[in-house]
Amino acid sequence: MVYELAIATVDPAKRDEYIRIWQKAWKEAAFEGSRGVKALRCVEDPGRVAMLISWDSVEAHQQHRGTDKHNRFRETFRPHQAAPSVVQHYEIEDID
Repeated sequence: MVYELAIATVDPAKRDEYIRIWQKAWKEAAFEGSRGVKALRCVEDPGRVAMLISWDSVEAHQQHRGTDKHNRFRETFRPHQAAPSVVQHYEIEDID
């Protein structure tokens, strides 16, 4: 499993609205190969939001890029961002 971390800058006063819009678009898209998503609200910077998305693999995520479904998904929340999201993939390792 890999994790996509998408970090966005939004209007702090509209952060909760942005997350609701993103959540609705995500549910409607129902991307195959995804195992869930968590919204992370930055404590120190209320204009910063990160989405942590679980994917079966990087390929499972990338198969959607450029498709009509993916483009519609992105266009739903993109107008609410101050700048494009920074997106990278990570593997998680427990350090305990």
